[in-house]
Amino acid sequence: MARAQAKLTATGLRSDKDLAPLVRKGALAVVGAYCSLDTGKVGVLTGTPS
Repeated sequence: MARAQAKLTATGLRSDKDLAPLVRKGALAVVGAYCSLDTGKVGVLTGTPS
Protein backbone atom coordinates (compact mmCIF):
# COMPACT_ATOMS: atom_id res chain seq x y z
CA MET A 1 0.00 0.00 0.00
CA ALA A 2 2.80 2.45 0.88
CA ARG A 3 4.59 1.70 -2.39
CA ALA A 4 1.47 2.37 -4.45
CA GLN A 5 0.85 5.64 -2.62
CA ALA A 6 4.47 6.74 -3.10
CA LYS A 7 4.19 6.05 -6.85
CA LEU A 8 0.90 7.97 -7.10
CA THR A 9 2.32 10.92 -5.17
CA ALA A 10 5.50 11.08 -7.26
CA THR A 11 3.48 10.91 -10.48
CA GLY A 12 1.23 13.70 -9.24
CA LEU A 13 4.17 15.90 -8.33
CA ARG A 14 5.84 15.31 -11.72
CA SER A 15 2.69 16.49 -13.48
CA ASP A 16 2.08 19.48 -11.20
CA LYS A 17 1.70 22.67 -13.26
CA ASP A 18 4.53 24.41 -11.38
CA LEU A 19 6.92 21.46 -11.09
CA ALA A 20 6.46 19.78 -14.49
CA PRO A 21 8.50 22.39 -16.43
CA LEU A 22 11.41 21.95 -14.03
CA VAL A 23 11.19 18.16 -14.28
CA ARG A 24 11.20 18.35 -18.11
CA LYS A 25 14.26 20.64 -18.07
CA GLY A 26 16.10 18.29 -15.72
CA ALA A 27 16.33 20.99 -13.06
CA LEU A 28 14.22 18.92 -10.63
CA ALA A 29 13.95 15.20 -10.01
CA VAL A 30 10.94 13.80 -8.20
CA VAL A 31 11.95 10.51 -6.62
CA GLY A 32 9.34 8.10 -5.27
CA ALA A 33 10.43 6.33 -2.10
CA TYR A 34 8.98 4.68 0.98
CA CYS A 35 10.23 3.67 4.40
CA SER A 36 9.57 0.13 5.59
CA LEU A 37 8.30 0.22 9.16
CA ASP A 38 9.45 -3.38 9.64
CA THR A 39 13.09 -2.84 8.66
CA GLY A 40 13.54 0.95 8.76
CA LYS A 41 15.05 0.82 5.28
CA VAL A 42 14.10 3.28 2.55
CA GLY A 43 13.22 1.86 -0.84
CA VAL A 44 13.57 4.08 -3.90
CA LEU A 45 10.85 3.34 -6.44
CA THR A 46 10.87 5.74 -9.37
CA GLY A 47 12.43 8.88 -10.71
CA THR A 48 16.05 8.33 -9.76
CA PRO A 49 18.14 10.89 -11.68
CA SER A 50 20.39 9.30 -14.29
